[in-house]
Amino acid sequence: MARKIAARLIVAVLLGIVTGYAVGKSLASDAAKGSSLTLKEYVDDFENHKKDLLESGTPLAAAIVVGVLMVTVALGLYELLVLAVDKVLAALDRRRDVGMQPGRRRRGKAWTCGLRCDHNQPAEGIR
Repeated sequence: MARKIAARLIVAVLLGIVTGYAVGKSLASDAAKGSSLTLKEYVDDFENHKKDLLESGTPLAAAIVVGVLMVTVALGLYELLVLAVDKVLAALDRRRDVGMQPGRRRRGKAWTCGLRCDHNQPAEGIR
């Protein structure tokens, strides 16, 4: 459970970094266009700007359906990324547990200290 939460946090942070970078680049591009645009150029192209603002090319119902699909795909992609990161973390966790600790040996499914104590005896039939 903790590994799954860690995977969700890792994916959320990475998606936040990617989204922040994309928004920052878009804002920088808009700022560059805005700084190079003169009043005369804007006034000459005002009718096109006005037409773009007034016209709605997509009906509201289609926009809602597309919005629902986009959110569904985004959440599906997020869950797939979480699953992939969880698998990677599980593989890394298994690699860490593979090595035997000095002075310990494994019997059955539990670690034992290697001594002939009652608490170290494996279940019947596992020798």
